[in-house]
Amino acid sequence: MEYYLPLKHLHMLSAYLSAALFSGRLLLDMAAKPDWRQSPLRYLPHINDTLLLTLALTLLAIGPWQPFTHQWLGFKILLLLAYIGFGIGALKQSLAVPTRTICAVLALAQLGGIFYLARFKPLLFV
Repeated sequence: MEYYLPLKHLHMLSAYLSAALFSGRLLLDMAAKPDWRQSPLRYLPHINDTLLLTLALTLLAIGPWQPFTHQWLGFKILLLLAYIGFGIGALKQSLAVPTRTICAVLALAQLGGIFYLARFKPLLFV
């Protein structure tokens, strides 16, 4: 348990970096600069997200939280799955721009929900 707090802070840093990388790629797409897809920016988010997921699973293993006991965590996992799906749609070049825009807005909304749940850990269903 002595490693919990440093791992949590590293997980939080990785989550903020993940949100920044996703937002940055969205902005580059909106600015019609698709050349980011040929740069390290194409792979960096995957490396960071792998670290983020690894840290999350490590925190689950050593920490006091349980996804089905602590409802906020279970809901956060569901929001994460939705965020991944909408994020893929938002960055998919083969989709129409209005569809990508809707996916981007929904992905950012899911991301906001994830950060809210992580920060406040509310009781959802009493």
